[in-house]
Amino acid sequence: LATSLSLAALDKETAKKEEPQPKPAAEKESKRPRRAAPGEITCSVHVTWWDEPPMAEGERLELAVQVDKTTTPVLAGQMQIGPAIEYIGPGVITFVRKVKTQVEEVDRKGKPVTRTVENWVPFASCAVPAGQPEILVLLMAVPGKVNAYAFDINQETFPFGSFHILNFSKARVGCSLAGKVFFAEPGQRAKSPMVMSQRQVVNFRLAVFETGGAQRRLYSTPIILDERTRRLYFVTEYPGNDIEQRYDTRTLVDYRQVQPAPAEEPAPEKTEPKATKAPAKAAPKAEK
Repeated sequence: LATSLSLAALDKETAKKEEPQPKPAAEKESKRPRRAAPGEITCSVHVTWWDEPPMAEGERLELAVQVDKTTTPVLAGQMQIGPAIEYIGPGVITFVRKVKTQVEEVDRKGKPVTRTVENWVPFASCAVPAGQPEILVLLMAVPGKVNAYAFDINQETFPFGSFHILNFSKARVGCSLAGKVFFAEPGQRAKSPMVMSQRQVVNFRLAVFETGGAQRRLYSTPIILDERTRRLYFVTEYPGNDIEQRYDTRTLVDYRQVQPAPAEEPAPEKTEPKATKAPAKAAPKAEK
């Protein structure tokens, strides 16, 4: 699996297919919330990179999700669940990239001028099943293109305190966590039977079992799990490499955002009633 992205090569291929438009593409925002049409999906979308693509100095990769002519910018870090955008649209999410093209023109005086035209061009896409209210899209660069994979991260199916394995390899992946063993079949996602309710140090072992009988231990180490984090563990494969170097692993850890408790307003001080002086009594008159 290649993890480097040649942006120049992608631009070259895109330029062959896409002619620059006379006007820059505009990011349109609807004043009213758009309702899902029949057959469309509604979900919160987070985006992350397997490896962030190398960029030339001063260059910035701008990505967006496109529905019809509307583009919504997205932020993508590396192996993290970043900010979400609310998506309403087709079941295949389309990602686009902003490119800048230099266009040679002639001004009114007949002099040649160069101006920059910005356009959104296709970048990647992925299918999202209906009924998943929150997803994570993982972008992986391979030679000549970018692949996108969508994963359900709704807290009902992926709660904090849980540990899941996503197996991109062709081998069976076995995991032992605190003595409990579970398996992720090729191309499948597996959930640990344990969901942590408190901080605990557990023994973690991970191994691959190939169809020909070969085995390779990937990890054997104690790790700290707790109820405030949830983990996605990825296993990928480099076909053709020796088994000792064939597999790559990554971990994505998501931390629960703890909202600070609202400060209690101090109780108003009770005002003590002011003391009043009793009127002085007249001295008794002396008897004659």
